[in-house]
Amino acid sequence: MPRMPSPTVTTAEQLLALHEPGWRHELVRGEVLRMSPSGPVHGLVAGRITRLLANHVEEHDLGGVFAADAGFVLARDPDTVRAPDVGFVQKDRLLSSYPRGFFPGPPDLAIEVTSPGDSFPEVHEKARCWIAHGTRLVWVVDPMARRVSGYRTLEAARLLGPGDELDGGDVVPGFRVRVRDLFPDGT
Repeated sequence: MPRMPSPTVTTAEQLLALHEPGWRHELVRGEVLRMSPSGPVHGLVAGRITRLLANHVEEHDLGGVFAADAGFVLARDPDTVRAPDVGFVQKDRLLSSYPRGFFPGPPDLAIEVTSPGDSFPEVHEKARCWIAHGTRLVWVVDPMARRVSGYRTLEAARLLGPGDELDGGDVVPGFRVRVRDLFPDGT
């Protein structure tokens, strides 16, 4: 099947107006990225993480948890709008009302769940993009390897295996979960 050209989009406002059924989109330095929908394992893991994180955040009134496809404006001129699989914004950064558009600024925590077709360099470059634009903590969750790479800086990632504990540190105070508990049985 021939590859379709990406639509011409260079601003966050144009991205918001883009409607292409069957595709998800992000904008990086004024260039649109077209992505296909994710598979079932990706959805199960992202759903589980969203539930675990949202339960903790709501119980402790820490802020807001954003599900997949919520866009965050990371830069302007050229525009960059990215959408993590799960995002968290601390309470003091939430808006009292949301105009039409994307969240203005980065999430405090961005969580990316890899899919079988994702390349390691692509996903980890996206993690580095989050950090470079002000996200304080990034988790790259790999269901196939059952591990998590945690980023707080551009220089290094901390790799956690199934027996390790993932914690939100000062970004999501009190949040703790064993890495193996992120993965439903059968994934």
